[in-house]
Amino acid sequence: MNGKLYLIGCGPGDADLLTLKALKAIEKLDIALIDHLLTQEIIDLIPSRTQVIFVGKEKGKHSFPQDQINTMITEYAHQGYTVGRLKCGDPYIFGRGTEEAIYATKNAIETEVIPGISSAFSAPLSVGIAPTARGVSSGVSIVSAHLCGDRVNLSWIPMLGVKDHTTVVLMGLSRTRQIVKEALDRGIDPTLPVAIVSNATTAIQSSIITTLSELVTVAKGAPKPAILVFGDVVNLSLTLPHYQYEPKELSYAISQAS
Repeated sequence: MNGKLYLIGCGPGDADLLTLKALKAIEKLDIALIDHLLTQEIIDLIPSRTQVIFVGKEKGKHSFPQDQINTMITEYAHQGYTVGRLKCGDPYIFGRGTEEAIYATKNAIETEVIPGISSAFSAPLSVGIAPTARGVSSGVSIVSAHLCGDRVNLSWIPMLGVKDHTTVVLMGLSRTRQIVKEALDRGIDPTLPVAIVSNATTAIQSSIITTLSELVTVAKGAPKPAILVFGDVVNLSLTLPHYQYEPKELSYAISQAS
């Protein structure tokens, strides 16, 4: 009999931001395939009886190609195991959850996808930036600066010139030189506010507020992982409250959420 696959969105880092549904699913797992950015406090919630397998992807250091991850999911599920793919943020926001869900479904594996809080929204909030705010920004775009094969994506640059709009860029910190050159070449205002938000919602969260023209210089000292936020909403960081991370002992048993 086939097992089951859970694609679990684990949020931006703080274990307090896990949903109860995610926590309940984690408790059921026989096998947990985890991302490399998953925080230790979330890893500590995985039951000791569960086999944990690291399948994270770092730039230039892919421990497992996606095809192999798909195969691992299928093989374990066909052996009757309950498999969890623990993913940072939300499984369907630049997380390859779509590929894994399609592959599992085609291989007759029951699959449940559990949403998580994406860093695209939690990271701006964590440093007092509201991606949409009346009178400041009437819309928000979420883009990735990274394409498969280590290619850069700059197709979204014209959006930086849209009035009253916010652009949140994932996987863009190492591409700032290309981003800035393309933006300035297209006539984007060099004083456009930009925020770099690193390690959002964790104990080591930090942010840098700058402008488009200064982005390359300040990005050199920014910790990873990080997102970029472009738009006038960045200035709200001076007014809105910042996320308060609370140190915790994660021995509050998973069974409490069952």
